[in-house]
Amino acid sequence: MYRLEAEERQEGNPRELRRRGLVPAVIYGHGLHRLIQVKRGELEKLLGRITRSSRITLALDGEEWETFIKEIQYDPLTDRVLHIDFYLPSAERQIKLEVPVLLRGEPEGRKFGGVLRRLRTKISVKGLPQQIPEKVEIDVSPLDVGDSIRVQDLQLEGVEILTPPEIPIAMVKVPRRVVAPVAAEAEEGTEAEAEEAAEEEETEEQS
Repeated sequence: MYRLEAEERQEGNPRELRRRGLVPAVIYGHGLHRLIQVKRGELEKLLGRITRSSRITLALDGEEWETFIKEIQYDPLTDRVLHIDFYLPSAERQIKLEVPVLLRGEPEGRKFGGVLRRLRTKISVKGLPQQIPEKVEIDVSPLDVGDSIRVQDLQLEGVEILTPPEIPIAMVKVPRRVVAPVAAEAEEGTEAEAEEAAEEEETEEQS
C-alpha cells in the first residue's frame, strides 16, 4: 500500500503554492470534497513507483482515505505536475479502472528468430476497490513463433475483465527479414518451373 501526506489548502493562488514546492490537489467522491495540497518531492517519488490503478492512502489531519488517482495535469514545457485529483470510491461499490499489463520473461520463439510484439499495454476491469489489481503480469517465456496471448487467456480473481476477450495482448512474430528471402526463393522456384515447362513444350513442337 502506498501512502501520501496531504494538507488542507490555505493558499488560493496555485502559482504561489507551486513556487513553495507544493502541488494543489483535490480529493472527492463518496460524500467527500476537499481542496488539499501535497509536497512536490513526495508526490514525484510516489508517481515513480505506482500505476494508475494503485491504491493510495491519503492522510490528512489524522484521517486516512483509500484513494485512486483520477487525473493529473502536467506542464507541457517542463512535464512537472500542476494539479492532481484523488478519487475516493465507496468500498461497497464496484468501479471501473484501466490496469497496466506488464510482460516478463523471454519467449521461446526468440531462439528461432521470433520477435515479441506488445499489442496491448492495459486492460479495463470492474470490481470492488480493494480487489482492483495494481498491474497484470504475463509470463511470455512459453510463447513460440506464431503464438499469442489474448485477453481471454488472463485469469484475474475478484474482478470482471471488460476488454473484449479476443483482443491480442502480445505475440511472437517472424521478422520481415526472415520472411522476405523465403518468399523470394519461392518466386525464383516458380519462374524456374515456368521456364522448364516452356522448354518442354518447345521440344515437343519440334518433334
